[in-house]
Amino acid sequence: MGARKTLTVLAVLPLALAGCSAAGEKPATRRTAAQKPRPYTGPMAKDAWSALGGGHSRIEMRQVERHGDRSVLRFYLTNPGTEPEHYSFGTTIAGSAYGNLHFMLVDPVGHKAYTPLYDGNGEGKTVGSDLFIMSAHPGARYETILEFPALPASLDRMTVVTPTTAGEFTGVPVVDGQGPVKPAAPVADLFDKPRPGSVVAWPVRGLDGPAKGGTFDLYGITEGEVKSTTSSTTEEKVGLRTDVLFAFDKAALSVQAKAILDEVAAETRAKADPSKPPILITGHTDGKGGHDYNTSLSQRRADAVLKELQARLGTAYQYRAEGKGETEPLAKEGGPDDAQARQKNRRVEISYQIRQRTAGTGTSASPGRQEDPGGAAGPPAPFRPDGPTVASRYASFGQGGDKRRIDVKPFYRDGAYLVAAFDIVNLGPDGGPSELENYSTSGGGAFGDFSVSDPSTRTVYRGVRLGKDGSAYVDPGFSAFRHDPGTDNRGFFYVPAPPPTVRTVTFDAGPFGQIPDVPVR
Repeated sequence: MGARKTLTVLAVLPLALAGCSAAGEKPATRRTAAQKPRPYTGPMAKDAWSALGGGHSRIEMRQVERHGDRSVLRFYLTNPGTEPEHYSFGTTIAGSAYGNLHFMLVDPVGHKAYTPLYDGNGEGKTVGSDLFIMSAHPGARYETILEFPALPASLDRMTVVTPTTAGEFTGVPVVDGQGPVKPAAPVADLFDKPRPGSVVAWPVRGLDGPAKGGTFDLYGITEGEVKSTTSSTTEEKVGLRTDVLFAFDKAALSVQAKAILDEVAAETRAKADPSKPPILITGHTDGKGGHDYNTSLSQRRADAVLKELQARLGTAYQYRAEGKGETEPLAKEGGPDDAQARQKNRRVEISYQIRQRTAGTGTSASPGRQEDPGGAAGPPAPFRPDGPTVASRYASFGQGGDKRRIDVKPFYRDGAYLVAAFDIVNLGPDGGPSELENYSTSGGGAFGDFSVSDPSTRTVYRGVRLGKDGSAYVDPGFSAFRHDPGTDNRGFFYVPAPPPTVRTVTFDAGPFGQIPDVPVR
């Protein structure tokens, strides 16, 4: 995905949306969600299709192990076919050429993500099993290991994200590793033909220079009618619409603004760390008007908000106000949605470092782990199969009218996040370009920008991002899988979890439209 090397770099062809329903078909189908399923007791295993022709496999997670300055993911790979198969888990051509394993570890309670160790000081091959030099024989279980940066001692379960249609594996146990980092099963060589049901291991390749991996804060994004919030485990930024705070071209706060700032001040007092100043108030305008005028107006508005916050919070905090004018837009102006883009760009942002607290024992977190800054996170989700299809929608693409159907599964909570799961089915008549199977929560891909909303509050929950300014998200991003007629691809993405009382949400599925009443497990 972009900077993390886990997104496919693809040339997106122009695609014309031809409506959200195929002629002669029902525009939607819906089934009532099944009763709460019994706890799953089977293996942590899923069938998977990889990008770039990487093959059909069955992946069974075993565990994540701590080994001093690194951690190790250990899982089994099985070829479900009838002929030997070469596997690739790269999502770029270069990554596939190296035989890289572009997996990711996610701590859904601690708001962290970890990407694999790469040799060549982070620019080469993933450190661990070498799948590139040999094929997997049908039915044999191939032990696979992949190294990551070190993990906190408090972790006992994690989510593993695969670059395949298997997507996420929740509830993978984290344990202390025993002995050296090496396969537990006998290592097969190039000429071995393991029998079905036998357990062997891939060879482990040596290092080519120092290894380097990635550790990222996860940033959740929520947008309401008055304010938006971007938060991680260490910092929070609240964006307030200036159309609500101020009259046009003015810097005097409205009566409504003062009530909004009462709420913001209460949240700030509960979260902000006075020992890590300042509380930063930044004013922004749209692109209309001259730069000097916009800078002055944004500064005066930021000063007005600072004054009100200081009156509410007192001298325990330090404050700074600055005006950026039109220099840092959130949305591109001048397009077909110009009015909405300008409205989004007119804002005052309040940023601060979050006070770190440790949680006690209980179901929301392990001892010693940080509390969710937005409130108590739920526990990590156990591993479970997808639920039944609860809704379907259709869309047509391109001049040839290629049709797709999205089958929505019940969404579920994983720590501080909500996981949206679905299948996208190719109804033909043609396969179309492989790019057509792309979707994203960041506005890219043929299917556009997917999101989730709470219909009662109109709060929109957007894709969880790696790093404050990162371009990678907890989703498959631009990875393309199968695009032949009659095939389907499972998809998923993470958004911040709505409050525990929210039992159903609306899924904004881009060209497939708004899908209401999706149950949350």
